[in-house]
Amino acid sequence: MNDWKAPKTIVGNVATGKYFYPRNEIVKEIWIELKKGNYVLIAAPRRVGKTSIMRELERDPNPGFQVIFKNIQSIKSAKEFYKKIYELLLQGFSKSTKVKKWLKKHLLSKSIAEIDIKGSVKFKNIEVDFVSEIETLFEEINNFDESSETILILLDELPEVLHNLNKSGKKEEAIEVLKQLRTWRQGNIDKLKFVLAGSIGIHYVVNAIEGRNSDLNDLKNVECSPFEQAEAVDYIQWATELSTVKYSPDLVAIFLTKIGPYFTPYFINILLEEVDKQARKAKSSDISEVTLNKAFEIVVKHNDHFIDWKKRLSDYLPKKDYAFVGEVLTHVAHREHISIQEIYDKAIAHEKETDYMDFMSDLEQDGYLVEIESSYTFISPLLKAFWKRNNPVYNG
Repeated sequence: MNDWKAPKTIVGNVATGKYFYPRNEIVKEIWIELKKGNYVLIAAPRRVGKTSIMRELERDPNPGFQVIFKNIQSIKSAKEFYKKIYELLLQGFSKSTKVKKWLKKHLLSKSIAEIDIKGSVKFKNIEVDFVSEIETLFEEINNFDESSETILILLDELPEVLHNLNKSGKKEEAIEVLKQLRTWRQGNIDKLKFVLAGSIGIHYVVNAIEGRNSDLNDLKNVECSPFEQAEAVDYIQWATELSTVKYSPDLVAIFLTKIGPYFTPYFINILLEEVDKQARKAKSSDISEVTLNKAFEIVVKHNDHFIDWKKRLSDYLPKKDYAFVGEVLTHVAHREHISIQEIYDKAIAHEKETDYMDFMSDLEQDGYLVEIESSYTFISPLLKAFWKRNNPVYNG
């Protein structure tokens, strides 16, 4: 079948353009909070589409905003972080018709040798204090007339940067970045706003670095939740509207039992793509529950989809913490759920009785588990099946 049409799904890369399923309520809430003057933290489990939402904010900004998106995951030092913020500010100013003239004069006054096409700044052979340069820019921003545009910087993977700084022995630099961001946010700079997000829980990372989360208290959380069931049904219809493989209402209902109780675009897309692949191999667009079951088993066996979920925990948690969390997850994988009493019993054995619920909150925020009626279960049957397969329980 040469005219086979795949579903409108994307796995791995950010869903933009025709692959972006509109999350209008979330996008609308972010703009409302920004216009109130708030700085926004997109709070969500992993793989629910935070980055896609940020890219949509960039693609279709509200009037009066110049929006710059940047994934900063590769940054390795506080100085590199400040340099990137400086470059993003210049990039934002360069897009504003009302500020271009001022920007040209500003750049002429600096020892800048080159600005490349990506906005990276190269200075002449001098040492640059980027914090000071940024604060000079902030002073200028406050002098702009009220009709000038607001610069909105979307920073993706800030938690990853903070964690890597801490892990590489640069804890003080991580703390410095956190406090500097808070200082800027509280500086009454009307023409600058930030939206922050990341694929790991920022509250856990900050707590691990500072022992508290007070440097995040001024951020406005906007929840980016998984789909409700009705949204998940609509998403499947949207993704398969032009595809060769179609889903009857009964098949959609069966499909969702393999994804829920919470429905994230990532897990839906993985299964949709595997079903499409199996149907294409069979050269038949007719699918059944048997097709869904086979696709489910194949997805679970492909570690590439899930191994990062396990690796992240071992990377981010100290060895003793990982042993406790790993035992909890393995219990849930083999026994469907775990009660708070059972969690506490394990916490006693691991000497975690004072903060065991903090770990459960982190597992919930990062998209591993969900609490239902005072017990925890995996957010996805796919993730649960992977964890069970890769963490057998010794019964000898």
